[in-house]
Amino acid sequence: MRDIIVAALAGFVLLMSPFAIAGPGAGPDPPGRSPLGAVDQWTAACPFRSTHPDDLFGVRGDPYSDARDAYRTAGDDTLWIFDADFEDLSGDNAGWLSFDMSGTLARVNYWHKDTIRLTEPYLGDSAWWCGTSNGCWYQPRGYGNDWLCVLERDFPLSEWSAPGDTVRLEWDQRYAMERNYDYGHVDVSADDGSTWTTVASYANTGFIGAGNPADWNDPVHGHPRLALDAFADQDVRLRFRFESDGACSSKDSDDNPQHSFLDGAWQLDNIRWTVNGAPAWIDDCEVPGDNGWIHEDIPATGQTGVVFRRVYEPDILRPGCSFTANGWWMAALDSLTGRMVDGQDSWLVSPPIEVAGAEHLLGEWRAWIDCPRPTGDVWDLWLATGNDPECIWELGEFVDECPGWWYGGPQAGSWIDEWDAFLGDDWLMVLWKLWNSAPADEPHTTGFMLDYMRVGIPIGSYPTSWGYDTWRQFHDTFDLAGALTETARIQIQDLDGIAQAYMLASNDAGATWVSYELSRELPQSTWWLVPPPADLIAPATEIWLYFESTDSVGVTRTHPWNAPASYFEFSLLPIVGSTEDPAILLVDKHGRPTPGEERNWRHTSEYYYREMLDILGYEYDVFDVRVPSGSIQSEGPDISGMKYYDTQIWFFNEFEFYTLCASDQVNLITWLSEGAEGEERNLLMTGNDFGYELMAGGEETLDFYTVWLGSQFIRNSVEGPDTLVGLADVTGGHDFMTYDDHYCILRGG
Repeated sequence: MRDIIVAALAGFVLLMSPFAIAGPGAGPDPPGRSPLGAVDQWTAACPFRSTHPDDLFGVRGDPYSDARDAYRTAGDDTLWIFDADFEDLSGDNAGWLSFDMSGTLARVNYWHKDTIRLTEPYLGDSAWWCGTSNGCWYQPRGYGNDWLCVLERDFPLSEWSAPGDTVRLEWDQRYAMERNYDYGHVDVSADDGSTWTTVASYANTGFIGAGNPADWNDPVHGHPRLALDAFADQDVRLRFRFESDGACSSKDSDDNPQHSFLDGAWQLDNIRWTVNGAPAWIDDCEVPGDNGWIHEDIPATGQTGVVFRRVYEPDILRPGCSFTANGWWMAALDSLTGRMVDGQDSWLVSPPIEVAGAEHLLGEWRAWIDCPRPTGDVWDLWLATGNDPECIWELGEFVDECPGWWYGGPQAGSWIDEWDAFLGDDWLMVLWKLWNSAPADEPHTTGFMLDYMRVGIPIGSYPTSWGYDTWRQFHDTFDLAGALTETARIQIQDLDGIAQAYMLASNDAGATWVSYELSRELPQSTWWLVPPPADLIAPATEIWLYFESTDSVGVTRTHPWNAPASYFEFSLLPIVGSTEDPAILLVDKHGRPTPGEERNWRHTSEYYYREMLDILGYEYDVFDVRVPSGSIQSEGPDISGMKYYDTQIWFFNEFEFYTLCASDQVNLITWLSEGAEGEERNLLMTGNDFGYELMAGGEETLDFYTVWLGSQFIRNSVEGPDTLVGLADVTGGHDFMTYDDHYCILRGG
C-alpha cells in the first residue's frame, strides 16, 4: 500500500553555473584574454578580478542574511554607493544608455553659419563654420574626433561657361586642424556625385606636433584661388569636406603655443565663381538662409539594430546547462532569434556615479557569459572619469580598464575588480562592450548578459572575497567513513594578501566552536584546502561551519560575513529518523537557490520545505544531493539510507541530471514496496518538468511514473479539450500527511 501525491511547482530557478573563470572547473571553452591568451591570463593581467560560484546549499541561521553578501562577499565593511539590479527603472537602475556601434554610425554635420572669428572687415557678419561649442572639451570651441562634415551645392557651369573658358573658384578661409591627420578637402563632381575629384586639401603647416593654423589674413592660405578650366561647360557639384581622425582635436588636446585647434576646424566666406575674369556667382554668407548649400547629418548604415535591453529571465540557449537567469537582466540579443548576430557591436553605459573622496574603489557584477571562441564574440569593460557629470558620458572618454578583450563560456558568476587607478575625479561611469569581432565558425549564443552591477568604497582596507570549488564541498551523507576523509576546497582573495585562514566547526548547535587551519593548495595560490572536522564527525551529527581569514595588515573577516549568526551545514544522517521511529526525509535534487518572495534574497529550494515543516511542528532530516559533474546524473539516498524514513519529499529542477535517474527509481520502488497495510509510506515529488524528463526524456524505463506514481504525462501541446487527461485516483484514497494509520508519524490533528 502506498500514499503518493505528485506535485509540479513552477518558478524554481538556478542561480549559478559550476564553471569558473579562473582555476579548476573552467567551462568547455575556458575564458581567455585576447590577445594575451588563455584562462590564466585573467588572473595575471587583472589579479583581483575573479568569479565566485554561489554555495550550493545556502546560508543557514540568520534569515535576514543577504545571500549576495553571504555567498560572495566583497567585505561587509564596503560602502556600496551604486547598486543596479535592473529589477525596475528607478534609482541606480535609471539612466543606463545603450548604443548600436555596428556598421557606419550616424554623424552630425557641423557646417553652419556663425559669427565667430570674423576679424577682417570684408567678412561681414557671418561665415560658414565647420565647428561647434562644447563646454566639456579642453578647448570649448572647435572640432572633435572622427568627424566627417560636408558642405555641398550644385552649380550650372554649363550655363555660365563654354569649352575653353577660364573658370576659377576662390574664397576666404581660416582653419585650425591637426597637421598630417585632420584635413579639409575641396571636391568636384561632374556626374551628380557618383565620382569625385579632389582639387585641393588643407591642414596645419609646420614641422613638429599639431602644426600651425592659418588665419583669414594668411598670405599663402587665407585666400585660395583654384583653376577649374577642365569643368567648363559642365554642370558640377562642389563640396567642402572636413575629416578628422580618432585623436588630437579641440575635444581632447590642450591648446599649445601655436593655437593649433583654436576655434577649428574650418571657416569659409565670400565663395566666388568667375568665368574669364568676370563674376558668375558669389556667396558672401550674409543672405539669410543657406543659399542652396546642403549640410545634412549623415545617417547610420549597415547597423544590426541590436542594443542592450532589460530582459526578463532570458533564455540561455544551453540545453541541460545548470543555470537559469532569474529576474531582470541587461542583454543584447536579436529580438527574433534570442542570440547575438554577425557584425554586432553593442555598448551599455551606466549613469554617472559619484566617487569624490574615495581612497579605494571596487566594482562588482554578476553576469552570464557565453562567448566561445568559434563564435568570434567577445566582451570588455571600460571606465571613464571626470569632474563634471555632464561631460564624462561621451563615449570617446572611456578607457579599457584592463587592456584587451575577453572570450569564453558558458558560465555564470560574480566578479570583483579593483579600480584604484581611476580615482582622483568626482565621477565615474562604466561601459560594457559586447561585439562580434570575427566571422563565426559556429552559431552565436547569448554573449554577455548583466544581472547586477554595483560600485563600492572599501572602508578601512581592501575587502576579502570568497568562492568554492563546486565539486569539493562537505555534503550531507549516510557514509560515516567517507565523511571522515572528505576534504573541501575554498578560494580566498584579498588585495592585501591572506596571511592565514581557518574553518570553525561545531557539533553542538554553535555552543562551542573548534578551529581547523587551512593550507594553501600551492604557495602562491588563492585556493585553500579544508580538512574534515574529523573529531566532531559522528553518526547522527549535524556539523555547523564557517570560515575566517586574516589579511597581511591584520584585518580578520568571516564567511558568511555575519558568522556565526549565519553558517554553513552538513549532516551525518540519520539525525531524526530511525528504524524504530521513522521520520521525514527531504531530498534536494533541485541543487540551486531560488528567489525569495521579493526576489532580493535568495534561498535554496529546500529552505521553503524546511520552513513549512517547522511551522507545522514536524521533525525531519535533509539530504542535499551532490552537484552533478558534467553529464553524470546525481543520485539520491540509497535504500540503506531510506530505511529510516516512512515519508520522503523530493524536489527537482527542470534539468535531466537533477531528475530521477534509474538508480533513484529502483531505490524508491524498493522502499515503497516495503510498505504494508497499516504501515504506508508517503512520497511527495515536486519540481519543474520531472515528468517531462522521465517520459519525453527516455528515463521512464521502470514504469515508475505511470505505475508507481499513478500519473499520466500531458505533453506541452495538446490538440483540444478531448485530449486532456483527467486526474487519476490514487489507490486507497488516502490524504497525504493527514491519514492516521497508527504507524505513520504524520497524524492528523
